[in-house]
Amino acid sequence: MPATKNYLWVSKYSPTSVKDCILPERVKQTFLEYENSKDFPNLLLAGPAGVGKTSLASALCTSIGADSLFVNASLDRGIGDIRTTVAQFASCSSLVSGKKVVLLDEADNLTQDSQKALRALIEEFQDHCRFILTCNYPHNIIDAIHSRCSVVDFHVRDQKQLDKLTGEMGMRIVSIFKEYDIKFDPKVLLTYIKSMAPDWRGILNNLQGATKTGELTADILEDTPDTLVEHIKAKRWSDVRDWVFDHSYLHPKHLEISIYKTLQGKLKDSSKPMVVLIFGEYSDKMTSGADPSITLLALCTRIMMEAEFK
Repeated sequence: MPATKNYLWVSKYSPTSVKDCILPERVKQTFLEYENSKDFPNLLLAGPAGVGKTSLASALCTSIGADSLFVNASLDRGIGDIRTTVAQFASCSSLVSGKKVVLLDEADNLTQDSQKALRALIEEFQDHCRFILTCNYPHNIIDAIHSRCSVVDFHVRDQKQLDKLTGEMGMRIVSIFKEYDIKFDPKVLLTYIKSMAPDWRGILNNLQGATKTGELTADILEDTPDTLVEHIKAKRWSDVRDWVFDHSYLHPKHLEISIYKTLQGKLKDSSKPMVVLIFGEYSDKMTSGADPSITLLALCTRIMMEAEFK
C-alpha cells in the first residue's frame, strides 16, 4: 500500500460524526443532542487512554461546522503558550461563521499556572467560544476549571456495556480485515479485543502492526495483560520479568491500570484488599523512579509472592 497521510488505520478510520464513535450509550446520546442543537457547554472529557475522547471532540466539531483550534497540552504546557495561542484564536471572529471551539488535548499535563490562565480565558470568551478539554486523570485539573465545565466520564464500569462496545469494535475490525484481505481466526481476534478493551486506539494500532504479513496469528495474545497475569499466577518470575521489559515502550501508568483491571477477575476476594495496598505503595514510584520497568517488575513480584489466586 503506498504511503499516504491516511496510512495509519487510526487516521483512515477516524469517525467524522458522533454516531460513528464507539461510546457508552449515555455519552453517545448526550453528544448526539449536542450535534443536533449545534451547541454545547464547555466540556471536560475524562477517561483512560484510547477510549475515543479526542476523536469524539473532533467529530463533534466537524459535524457542526465549528471553527476549531487543536492544542496538544503535552507539548504546549507553558502559560505563555496558553495565553498567546488560545487568546489569539478565541478573540478573533470565526472565518467559517460557525461556533469557535478550542480543543485542549491531554489538558491534565498543563502546569498549574497554565490552568489558571486557561480559567481566565474560559471566562473572558465564554459568550462566543467553547472549550473542550480531554484528560486521563481529572484530579490533575484544578477545581476552578472543573466548575466551569460539564464533566463527561468515559469509564465503562458495566460489563454488559463493555461487551456491547467490544462487539461493535470487533465488527469494524472484521470489515477492515476484509478490505485488506487479512486472514484471521475470529476467536483470536475477539480474545485480543476483550483483553485490551476499551483502548480502541491501542487495539487498532497493534492490530495494524501485527497483520503486516497479511495474517493475524495467536502470537498477538502474548502482548495482553492476561498473559502477564497468568505468568504471575503460575509464579513464573522469569516470564514476568521478560514480559515487563519487552513492553517497556508502553506508558507505565497505562500498564499499571491494565494489570490492575485484569487481576480483579483472577484474585481470591481475600487478596483483593492487600493488592490494592500494593498498587498504592508503588503507584507514585512508577513515574518518579529512574526506571519505571524496575518499579513495575517489583510490583508484579510482590503480587506473585503475596496474593492468592482463584
